[in-house]
Amino acid sequence: MDLLRDLLAADPGVPRLTVYSETTGARLDFSAQTLDNWASKVGNMLYEEFDLQSGSRIAVDLPAGWQSAAVVLGALAAGIDYTIGADPSAEVLFTAPDRADSAFAGDIAVVTDDPFGRGVEECGGAVPDGVVDFGPVVRFYGDQFPYPTKPLRELIDDSVVLPPTGARILITGWSDNAGFNSGVLAPLAVGGSVVVVNGPVDADRLEAIATTERVNHR
Repeated sequence: MDLLRDLLAADPGVPRLTVYSETTGARLDFSAQTLDNWASKVGNMLYEEFDLQSGSRIAVDLPAGWQSAAVVLGALAAGIDYTIGADPSAEVLFTAPDRADSAFAGDIAVVTDDPFGRGVEECGGAVPDGVVDFGPVVRFYGDQFPYPTKPLRELIDDSVVLPPTGARILITGWSDNAGFNSGVLAPLAVGGSVVVVNGPVDADRLEAIATTERVNHR
């Protein structure tokens, strides 16, 4: 799959996405290889579980975290459009278990904030009828995506200002496509990396994380 080919060619094992949860205390690193595997699984899931095709649209209404990145990268691999946030016109909604809207006309996949990607039932909850439990379902799909893809750099919208090559950026989340694209996709597209801090955090804590993570671009 060509989506992350430049990152894979440079170093498949170095962390490209680092996520801090100030609520749970978790810190997770994701290499290009891991992100590629997740993108492949999600892309296969979108095609096979939901019968989507290139040009379909999903909505990703999730807290800032690695799960959002995995879903968006999978959509990009599959040529599927995405909206960060609620979008009643989307065909599939990815959302937190407590935000699933029964009035949504399309399919719903509920995604927990479990650091290791466990599903709702695996975390002790219940999944409503007709709703897909993302964690265990996506793991069923292969980590090779057997369809043509484009490199991430070619998929970045012209309106996105790219950071310097190799930049390591710290962000505290996003609220729309523009924020996600500039904060997560842009640094990955130029061979960089991103540190996402989710949850209540003050300026001193952010500065400490930035120092620890060797952030070099804000």
